[in-house]
Amino acid sequence: MARRKSTVILVLLTLAVLLLSPWASAPAPTVKPASPSGGTEALPSASPVGEEPAELAVTAVVGMSEFETLQAQNEAFRLRHPDVSVELRRQDPAEAGRRWNGEEWSPDGADIWLVPNEWVAALAVAGELLPADEVFVGEAISEPFDSLVSQLKWNGYVWAVPRDMDPYVVVWNTEVLSALRAEGETKFSPPLSPEAWRELPGKLAETGRNAGWLAIDGSDPLALLAWIGLFANRREDAPLTSAGQASDGGALEQALSLLAEARSGIRSGPLTPAFWRSFAAGEAAAVVARNSAATRALRTLSGSEAAALAIDRSAWNRDFVWPGGVSIVLSAKTKHEEAARVWAAEMTSKDNQLQNYRQTGRLPVSRSLYSEAYGIEEALSDSGLRGFPNEPALASGPEVASRLAEIGALWSGLLDGSVAPERWKALASELFADFKRDR
Repeated sequence: MARRKSTVILVLLTLAVLLLSPWASAPAPTVKPASPSGGTEALPSASPVGEEPAELAVTAVVGMSEFETLQAQNEAFRLRHPDVSVELRRQDPAEAGRRWNGEEWSPDGADIWLVPNEWVAALAVAGELLPADEVFVGEAISEPFDSLVSQLKWNGYVWAVPRDMDPYVVVWNTEVLSALRAEGETKFSPPLSPEAWRELPGKLAETGRNAGWLAIDGSDPLALLAWIGLFANRREDAPLTSAGQASDGGALEQALSLLAEARSGIRSGPLTPAFWRSFAAGEAAAVVARNSAATRALRTLSGSEAAALAIDRSAWNRDFVWPGGVSIVLSAKTKHEEAARVWAAEMTSKDNQLQNYRQTGRLPVSRSLYSEAYGIEEALSDSGLRGFPNEPALASGPEVASRLAEIGALWSGLLDGSVAPERWKALASELFADFKRDR
């Protein structure tokens, strides 16, 4: 009996030791998911597509630098979604623009396209697109700026997912301008007044400088509208509405006349590295260029060359400038809608927007990325609620793309001499007639 009692006591003591042991009460180890580079959001590590294996064809109307970045991001997508294969194709933006303007551009059977924002509504009206509303999850629909979303809406739906934006800026050659100023004079200190712009070509001729008064893309109507906004100190879509024209004090007419009368002093070739070096040497007084191109150019020039140049983003303080964005649209003919939506969502994630900015200079579209934490130099977070990029476009809708194409064709004709100045003035007033705002 004593032995049985001692055995029971021993068992009870052993159980007590086990229950009180720290190993018995220790929590199971946890593994934290890895955070993607940039740390702004976690992307799924397993495919949520839930379909049979999908094959997507993507056509991107983007530059080579943007395409290379897209290729790297697509490779990361492939590793996360092994059941989805994606074939990427690139169309040169200039060539695609010419085909679009000539009504020769075709969707080419792709499931997804990356296209200029100005094309989106026209493609939606043509029945080519699926609505993109389902791509936005939770608060994501409130992230893109209003100036972008207004271009992507039609008939109550959002038809694209914005990926980036690249507004125009003006780059001044401060040495050329300072040579035009008399001592104590400020007339030719940037930004220039309409009066100074009108006098600039003649002033350059008086000094004997073999310099153009303006360098600008002669094929892009948005470059033209950017300069008109600069000349008149107005929002860039003001010339496209009768209300905007009526309140500009004749600035549109003055701007169009100056372009016609002083077209010999306009440099309209491509903005190559060689151009930027010649510009720094005094080839022109001012250049209208995309923000990414201007920023990249100044970084690649030598210190002494870049010292003569100054990027002016003061136009962004106005209510509206054209964002110059590229968005992702989904073909209405795709057989893999869910896979296409997942791809579009991930290619426009905050991490990928930041990667785009760091590698190409094209700006993010999400409001929350414009904080000191992300190192974006262009301080759009300081913009007022009624200023760019928070103000919707006055001209947005299916007709915008075709009307801009007409303006672009006339603009190119003026610069290459195929459109006489008198005809330019007459046709321009017709083309800048009232645009309709259609959401």
